[in-house]
Amino acid sequence: MQPLSYTALEAVKVPRPRDRVAQIEAHARGKRVFDLGALDETAYAAKQDNGRWLHARLCSVAHEVVGIDNSALVPPEGLQTRPNGRIVNADIFALSSSVALYGRPDVIVAGELIEHLPDTLAFLRSLKASPELAGVDFVFSTPNACSWHNIAIGLMGRESTHQDHLQIYSYKTLRTLFDRAGVELLSLQPYGARFDEMIERSGGATRVAVKGFQATINALEWVTPVLSAGWVGVARI
Repeated sequence: MQPLSYTALEAVKVPRPRDRVAQIEAHARGKRVFDLGALDETAYAAKQDNGRWLHARLCSVAHEVVGIDNSALVPPEGLQTRPNGRIVNADIFALSSSVALYGRPDVIVAGELIEHLPDTLAFLRSLKASPELAGVDFVFSTPNACSWHNIAIGLMGRESTHQDHLQIYSYKTLRTLFDRAGVELLSLQPYGARFDEMIERSGGATRVAVKGFQATINALEWVTPVLSAGWVGVARI
């Protein structure tokens, strides 16, 4: 990754945006995966069969997927989600216990998770402090604070933020976060905006307008990838 001087007008060089889930899948293919925050309560019932539930997509390419989620919707005995996938009720801040029970993963995935955590720095440091996880790859995705989507709706006096979002990161704040945690960040790749749920819920002229808005945002992201919808990062614990 490029060295940073943190000057005000420093150029940030990133590649063109790619699909978020496809990027994560590429790192999980054939691997043993811990999928953190796997249930995705807003998606479990609605998305598990439509190709957009990350956990199901991971199960389709990985050797084995163990979802780690402390949601009350995960029973004590866990949930069998696929022949090679399950979700267990466990704490992402105590992954050493999960390693003891389910074995050491090749990859830890945290899709759209870190923006929900009350202390992301402490979480990353907890990964670094676990000797059982030394050398394991950590693959995550998170929205981009500096995105065309946020700019566009901000001009309309709106903000697209879920009530469980506690922070939102930019390229440089992510670099700083991982540096302070002592976790080696290997890459940050942009991902493009998608408004699938909005498109599915709308019809007629509204659906056409949302599709047009997405196409416009995607074109702008292609020209200025640092303003893409979010980031897929790969780190080494």
